[in-house]
Amino acid sequence: MIQKIFLLVFLALSSFGVDNLTAQKQNALYIQNMIEIEENIAKNFEKYILTEFKLPTINDLISDKYLGTNFSVSNKMGENIDFKSSSDLQLKYAITKEEYRKKRDENIDVENYIVQLYNRDLYRDYTTVYYEKDNSGNSYVEFKLKTPEAQTIFDLLKSGNVIAKTCTASLKNSYCNNDERTIRWYNSASNWIEYNKKDFNSGNITISSESILTSETAKLSSLKVGSYIFIKDKTKNVKMIDDSSGNLQILKVD
Repeated sequence: MIQKIFLLVFLALSSFGVDNLTAQKQNALYIQNMIEIEENIAKNFEKYILTEFKLPTINDLISDKYLGTNFSVSNKMGENIDFKSSSDLQLKYAITKEEYRKKRDENIDVENYIVQLYNRDLYRDYTTVYYEKDNSGNSYVEFKLKTPEAQTIFDLLKSGNVIAKTCTASLKNSYCNNDERTIRWYNSASNWIEYNKKDFNSGNITISSESILTSETAKLSSLKVGSYIFIKDKTKNVKMIDDSSGNLQILKVD
């Protein structure tokens, strides 16, 4: 009788061990999939702002053009997948449910292996985790923009600028997408400044008329010293220089 009891206990413990190992494997796979999802969101965020010229919500990305219409925001380990702050390039931290955050041994000050796996940068390229152990509400997943063109567009959008998808002569006080390489600023008189998306204020610009030189001094003063200002349909150009007082001045070049 005692042998039968020991056998039943052994089988129960063995079954528990197998079930526990299976659960750990499933959770590890879930975390790996979650990381892939977050990486995909980051990549499509960049694609979106370079195509649509506005900051997206997660719902904006759920389309055939970006994440796919079958994309699910469901997350068994915490809140639904979403941006914590799109204007700060942050996603919500995924593991907030206590059952997935418990320590393996309450006497050892280490986090659950799931949290450790999720926080690692090993499988992350576009994203990285900022983690506060004692306050998961302050934790987040930060994502990166890979191209200077995307960084330029993002900085303009974050500053509250509107960028039209195409340029038209009727635009006023607005940026617009001119072509794959350049964007333009149209002022109140519909005269424009054309920037390279990659270099923006660090590169050369083209302006529609000489009137820009006096009407848009604030924008021109943001240019890097040494930048050339090319005037449309004219052979002459000007260059930003420092005067003896350290102020930016425009030097005419024949």
